[in-house]
Amino acid sequence: MPHQLLSSTRSRTAAGHDDLPTIVALYEQCEVVDQLDHTPSLTDLQRRLDHPPPGGVQYRQLWETHDGQLVGVASLWIDDPTEATDALEAWIGVRIHPDYRDRGLEAELLTWGEQQTLENTAAHQRPVRICAGVRRDRSYYCDLYEGQGYQPVRWFHDMERSLAEPIFLPQFPDGFSSRPTEANEAVAWVEMFNQSFVDHWNFSPMTLADRQYRLTYPTYQPELDWVAVAADGTLAAFCEAHIPHEDNARKHRKEGWINLLGTRRGYRR
Repeated sequence: MPHQLLSSTRSRTAAGHDDLPTIVALYEQCEVVDQLDHTPSLTDLQRRLDHPPPGGVQYRQLWETHDGQLVGVASLWIDDPTEATDALEAWIGVRIHPDYRDRGLEAELLTWGEQQTLENTAAHQRPVRICAGVRRDRSYYCDLYEGQGYQPVRWFHDMERSLAEPIFLPQFPDGFSSRPTEANEAVAWVEMFNQSFVDHWNFSPMTLADRQYRLTYPTYQPELDWVAVAADGTLAAFCEAHIPHEDNARKHRKEGWINLLGTRRGYRR
């Protein structure tokens, strides 16, 4: 039976590693109902906490009942105002225990994130926007955000193919070759990335610190990080893939993902 929202529900800041097992347990309870298929494991959350990305600050707030049961989590990322080129941007994600949904807790979590964003950006005198990602086929999450005034601005598609089918060898134009990228060409790689996405919607330049963070993250797989090189040595295109070995073992799958794919302006088509 769903519980009535208790007036004694309280919120507090997450206490680092100590709260992670309880947070993961809540995520798993939500996944039974939501079937979002991207629930992080305890190892994932521990790794993210130990290796925070540059260029911003993450906050995590917990909502508990009077007897200490975790019923809601809000995670918020706020970009570094000194690095933003236009409007300041924040990203929020919320999870609420299935038994405590649709009783006002959703608005409380989102309002916390919005107020936290405003407090942290008020001194910078710049436009601020807060964003969230949802699946269109999950009405609960669509209603959750749209009920708070969020509007769709962009759509993504996940696409897949079976590797049981033949894989055709790439045919490069004359003078072009491909190889794994090298750690010592990070500056050139960042320049290529930014030139590849400069025409993109809501473009935000990658920094050298962003690239170095990716190269040193524990799950980075250099053998799956490739570039296409022009005859004059210019890095012209890139493809970074990832095989989530831990997730595959946990879910009994054999999957790989293309995380980043781009072609430098002037080398497209």
